[in-house]
Amino acid sequence: MIKTLLLLLPIFGFSNNIILEHAQIKPLGKVIQTNAQITQLSDQKQEVVSRLSGHVEKYFVKAGRKVKEGDKVALIESLELSKMSAEYLSLLEQLKAAKTQLSTSEKLYRKGLNSKNELNSYIIAKQEIAAKKNALASQLSSLGIKTADLKATTDQFMLYAHADGVVGKILVPLHSNVDAQTSLMTLVNQSGYYALAYLSLDDAMKVTQKTTGYVTVAGEKYAAHFVQLLPTIDEETQRAKVLFQIEDSPKNLLLGTYTEMEISFEPSANVLMVKKSALTLFQGEWVVFIEAHHDGHEEKAEHENEAQEEHEDHDHDAHEDKHDAHSDHEEHEEEESPYIAKVVKILAYTGDYVAIEGIDTEDEYVSEGVYFVKSMLLKSSLGGHGH
Repeated sequence: MIKTLLLLLPIFGFSNNIILEHAQIKPLGKVIQTNAQITQLSDQKQEVVSRLSGHVEKYFVKAGRKVKEGDKVALIESLELSKMSAEYLSLLEQLKAAKTQLSTSEKLYRKGLNSKNELNSYIIAKQEIAAKKNALASQLSSLGIKTADLKATTDQFMLYAHADGVVGKILVPLHSNVDAQTSLMTLVNQSGYYALAYLSLDDAMKVTQKTTGYVTVAGEKYAAHFVQLLPTIDEETQRAKVLFQIEDSPKNLLLGTYTEMEISFEPSANVLMVKKSALTLFQGEWVVFIEAHHDGHEEKAEHENEAQEEHEDHDHDAHEDKHDAHSDHEEHEEEESPYIAKVVKILAYTGDYVAIEGIDTEDEYVSEGVYFVKSMLLKSSLGGHGH
């Protein structure tokens, strides 16, 4: 009885950490392991460019910083802007003068002191000045210059983030001279990451819309679904390139990182699967712990009473026989553990599950808490041999 209690105590103590589940029949196709590179589509990586030639006076951000649309990123000092703003202010004055001349010409025309041609010439002159002013105002506005507030020439303009994202890389050093359309920095949109998997030609030809995968990043697995088989072969590896979109990925993946990827092709068979966490090495073999099926406690108690009576009836000369019977009794108690180890054959891994042979669908297996069950059985085994 003492042996039984000692065996049951750890079972009760760890019971809250042990979870049982039924093995499931699931579809499985060919599963391969390959390398993949974390990437994004071309329209997800943008560049912040200078609209005018000038001098990089200040950066308001650093590589790796998160920005929102409209945040200031750089200050540019430009002689070209100085000329543009001066010309705009000049056009404002010219437009005022043209309006005055047109008004005077209209009065003279109504009095018959001016010809129609002269009136039209003033109208055309005013319209030309207004068109130049409006075109320049549009250019200044695109640079973030509010023309309504422009009272004097300026040579400085601000660059703003045109989308939410993270500053990938500063491409131009501070205090550098740049030309118009020079890229100053990259801006990475932190969503929609992709994995570019490298497959053999044979495997690539078997990829379909039902092909799925799992990408391993920093020890975590993320599901991915097939997007496209790219039309060109990688020149360096001579392998086909298959694009997968990563589902529910974190927003801080590092672009260009190479990692492992597990790809499952279209299911071709139904197999028995258990959670990968259920597998463990036990006495040198891969096993899954399943719930044992025991007889009732009454038979166990009756067996213990019979052993006690035998102990009282036998004398010292039968000590060896009694010891053997007691050892057999202990082995019976060890068999009364609520879990047994079943040796299994691993067929394939797929995500958090593994396809196996060796247990039945009606078996309840330990999906969580395998360590406790393993420790329990090992302690029981050591205790039995040491008695």
